[in-house]
Amino acid sequence: MAIAAPSPIDDALLRTRVGAVYALALPTIAMDLLGSALMAGYFWSPERAAWLLAWLGATFILCSARSGAALAFHTGRMAAMPAQSIARLLVLFAGMSGMLWSAAVAGMLAVGTDNQVMFVVCMALGAVSLTIANVSYWPVYAVFATPVSLAAALGLAVSERSGHLVLAGAGLALTVAMFGISRRLAAKVLHAYRLATTNQALVDSLGERGRELEQACDALERVSRTDPLTGLANRRSRDMRLGDEWTRAVRNGGSLAVVAIDVDRFKRFNDTHGHDEGDRALKAVADMLQAGIRVPIDLAARQGGEEFMLILPGVDLAGAASIAERVRVMVAKCSTDPAYALPEKVTISLGVAAIEPAPGRSVHELTMTADAALYQAKLAGRNRYEIGTITAVADAA
Repeated sequence: MAIAAPSPIDDALLRTRVGAVYALALPTIAMDLLGSALMAGYFWSPERAAWLLAWLGATFILCSARSGAALAFHTGRMAAMPAQSIARLLVLFAGMSGMLWSAAVAGMLAVGTDNQVMFVVCMALGAVSLTIANVSYWPVYAVFATPVSLAAALGLAVSERSGHLVLAGAGLALTVAMFGISRRLAAKVLHAYRLATTNQALVDSLGERGRELEQACDALERVSRTDPLTGLANRRSRDMRLGDEWTRAVRNGGSLAVVAIDVDRFKRFNDTHGHDEGDRALKAVADMLQAGIRVPIDLAARQGGEEFMLILPGVDLAGAASIAERVRVMVAKCSTDPAYALPEKVTISLGVAAIEPAPGRSVHELTMTADAALYQAKLAGRNRYEIGTITAVADAA
């Protein structure tokens, strides 16, 4: 039966626990080497030299391999390695270290003097206590501490000193107690890690949902301000932009111009060619208007139906007239553009107005003047622009 692959959360949790073990790996390895050297030095004698040197050599080789693995983890060279494989490697190294220590402890307790036995017991307890920090991934602690503790109990049991069986029993009881305590501690640590991982996943999920909601709100805001057919600003955006530019000009000074635009004989075009062609014509006009202004300084808006408006901040009357003539010509020529292929020529009429906003004046003066000029352009034959005149502010103002 195939074994299911771990979930991303479980894999991240295991990697975090393994990382906590590796965070203490180098100090633990250093203490391992120091403890081994002290024990070998305290037990050194010519008749024990061979097995002590063999034990020290094996310990050094194993510690070198453990150090290499720890450095590879810290430098990211194990990043692509599955977390379960990294964990197995840790358990393997811990088990091998536990076997080396257990062999030395059992042998030294069996043949050592009382002082040497006391020293070995202290070193073994110190090693087991020090490695309890590895309970973040409990198997690493268990495969080291269990053989060392059992070896100490066995070494005391086979020795011939007074009270050796009592001491062996105490060592065995200590092994069982340490096993149970470390297991419960590991469960608490695992629970804490799981909570932290779950909470982080929840925070990440909420952050992602928040970004998605923000993007949706932005999209909704753009839709609420955009004409769906032409892609230009809609009437709501036009009104907001006019109000903002008026306020800015009153505060900072300068001119504000608008160009009111209407597609000539659009009802007849629609009746003759159908609404689909009418929509294509409106889209072509919108493209020309957008291409003829200074984006994003200026704004081209569809007011509704075949009516459009250009808002031109900082542009005087002459400048607005120049822009009006440019877009008029662009619209008149676009009918022959293969990209649009309109069934007949489309033209626009335009009304131009400009003002220097000031207290006592209104933005409605500007738009009404532009509308009146557009009406004059229609009466004068269409496909042209007319300039509207705004009277000066009354002296009383």
